[in-house]
Amino acid sequence: GGLGDYRSHPLFPYVTLQLLAEVLNRRLFSAVRERRRLTYDANFHLTEFERVRGGWFLVTVTAKPELVDQALQACKETLAEARTWDRIHMDNLQSAAYELVSKHRAGLETNRLWVDMMTSLQLSHVPKDTRCLRDYVDMVRAVQVQDVQDMLDALRTDSDLVWSCIGVS
Repeated sequence: GGLGDYRSHPLFPYVTLQLLAEVLNRRLFSAVRERRRLTYDANFHLTEFERVRGGWFLVTVTAKPELVDQALQACKETLAEARTWDRIHMDNLQSAAYELVSKHRAGLETNRLWVDMMTSLQLSHVPKDTRCLRDYVDMVRAVQVQDVQDMLDALRTDSDLVWSCIGVS
């Protein structure tokens, strides 16, 4: 596609965060569920805003009460590893990109995706324009491994900055 300097595109932060969330979802599922068998499910959720610079992330797991402390620790370790010795690789990015493009193409058949893509499009203070409708797939393919790693490094996942909460039902 003709994205030019893709990092200045209004979709760049949004798509990079989506790719990061997909990479971390896969990492958490693999580390906490498949390798350590501590949870039934592990998910990374990102909440970002169109008009506010910032957001937060939430990691959720579904585990047996006796394993929940270990699952929490495993999640923290997985996030820390992605910032230090087990950094994001091209295969992580390619898998995440494939997943996002597949979801996007399937979503094009729904009203919800179109409404989500057009939300705030006419607001002058939101850095979003019609390129956000047109360039999504090209942007997903343009983002590089270092972009996603830089976004993770900026995410502030340091254990002393993260609040943890365990709920048992």
